[in-house]
Amino acid sequence: MLTVVNWNLEWATLRSMRAPEILSRIGHREPEIVCLTEAYVGFVSGGHAISSRSDYGYPIKAGRRKVLLWSRQPWEEIDDLGDESMPPGRFVSGTTLTSLGKVNVIAVCIPWSGSRTGARFDNKRRRWQDHEDYLAGLAGILKNAPKQRLVLMGDFNQRIGGARPTGQRLRSALQQAIPPHLTLATPALGLAGRRTIDHVAISSDLVVEALGVVSNTHGERKLSDHFGVVASLSGSPA
Repeated sequence: MLTVVNWNLEWATLRSMRAPEILSRIGHREPEIVCLTEAYVGFVSGGHAISSRSDYGYPIKAGRRKVLLWSRQPWEEIDDLGDESMPPGRFVSGTTLTSLGKVNVIAVCIPWSGSRTGARFDNKRRRWQDHEDYLAGLAGILKNAPKQRLVLMGDFNQRIGGARPTGQRLRSALQQAIPPHLTLATPALGLAGRRTIDHVAISSDLVVEALGVVSNTHGERKLSDHFGVVASLSGSPA
């Protein structure tokens, strides 16, 4: 069984009061692969980590990455660009050895509605423009990605089936980006009446044996503005 954890940490640092509990909750799941979005390089120690590029269109702050992948075993075939047409700094992929054999992982942080829309940006975007541009680029990547032993995960910034006025257009863009050989496993997953925007999709040769969430509250304190997602996967060892 391969367990993966996917969590947006809302820029928690190792020195923050949130860090020990976040790390404890991740470690308790004993994952082989962890996808962290809005995270700092080195947040998860041991193992092997790769990350997106530091420039994601906003002022660069040391150590910040929009998306980071950690695994127990080293990474191969690493790509931290994706496609030049995509908004930058929100993609990383690689291949790593797991209990199911080699697994290909694509990790994303799809831009939110207001990405680079402010007046301070020279090339100001309209709302959702970065989101849609990213999905268009991701569609090409996934079309050519391996069709076996593939896991796609990260912050999609979409609640599947949401009721926003722009929802149908965005849902269609996401559906068109994810090819038939990938199945979105997490659309109905939620916590406290709130459905996730952090998702896991898998190739047809993998099976979801269990899904769960990692609570983002600790007493009266929030660990993040996102709760985490956990998936346990099976498949014939490759």
